[in-house]
Amino acid sequence: MDHYMKRRTFLGGSFATGLALAGLNACANQSESTVDGSQSGAAQGGRLVAATYQGNWEEAHRKILVPAFKKATGADVTLVPMFAVDQVARLQAAGATNSPFDVAILDPGPLITAPKDVVLQPFPAEVSKNFKDVLPRYQNAGGSGNWGPIIGLQFVGIAYNPKKITTPPTSWADLWKPEYKGRVGITNMSSTLGTGWMVEIAKMHGGSEADLEPAFKAVKELVPNLAAVAPNLGALGTLFQQGEIDIGLHNLSSIALLQSKGVDVDWVIPKEGSYAFGASMHVVKNPANVELAAAYIDAALSTEVQTAMAEAPYYIAPVNKNAPLTGILAEKIATNFDDYEKYIYQDWETISKKRNEWIERFNKEVTV
Repeated sequence: MDHYMKRRTFLGGSFATGLALAGLNACANQSESTVDGSQSGAAQGGRLVAATYQGNWEEAHRKILVPAFKKATGADVTLVPMFAVDQVARLQAAGATNSPFDVAILDPGPLITAPKDVVLQPFPAEVSKNFKDVLPRYQNAGGSGNWGPIIGLQFVGIAYNPKKITTPPTSWADLWKPEYKGRVGITNMSSTLGTGWMVEIAKMHGGSEADLEPAFKAVKELVPNLAAVAPNLGALGTLFQQGEIDIGLHNLSSIALLQSKGVDVDWVIPKEGSYAFGASMHVVKNPANVELAAAYIDAALSTEVQTAMAEAPYYIAPVNKNAPLTGILAEKIATNFDDYEKYIYQDWETISKKRNEWIERFNKEVTV
């Protein structure tokens, strides 16, 4: 069993890595045609290279954001699907004068620890017509300095297979129930999803963003219930899709996309509350065209794009005050933007101080 589970965990990571490499190869070969299949517009408005996340983010950007940006600027876009930590690493390795892409998309963990002065530049909010419509909490990600806005929110709760688990879970503590032995899936702490979850488990047992000792103790007791420790949320979603796990943590937008594809999975907010984190966009240091990079982020903030990305099947929660909250977002998250304030926004400045140490410890101590 130990050999089987460790191999499963490895395969989850290999699957996600394969997606990233496939995306990079596809982008590398896409020199004359755009991601929306139109004729190259280099002569019209130039070309932009933008990083995106794998899965529903890439699909939504390809179908919604890229066409909106192209309509506004006449420029073409090459999308590069890549994990946030890999984006930072690529930017650092490339040096200040040879950026591999023009726009980065990052989540809180990699953003907080990134050498922002080295890999990013302040976002020129003064030239963004849509920036003023972004809710104030989300106008600046990354602490001090105007590094760029959050362009969409993720809300984390308990995902489960309703055909296998007919009584919906109500608490994070339910993952420890004996009847879920060998049925639970989590992610490791290298992912923002996994680190955030460990923080919430620590809080349940008297810990905090600065003290995860209670979470490590609790997760050791969870090991008999674990079917797999996935490297990221994409791999975790694949395990739900393949029926390899029946319950675990996940964000709503990813689960909604799986539901749209017919996967038996549902999502609830535990009584302890849902923690939220944003995906932010940034102009990298020395992009090929800073005006196009800023325009791409501005398009991502537009009411048109925010509204479309908040609809089925992506359900990425908007931050533009003019975008309506509908569908599953209205049902499970918020009917108005004041409701966003009831969610948990973790202190990533504090978390980042010990995160590398915790990741190393987690990888040593939590194995299945």
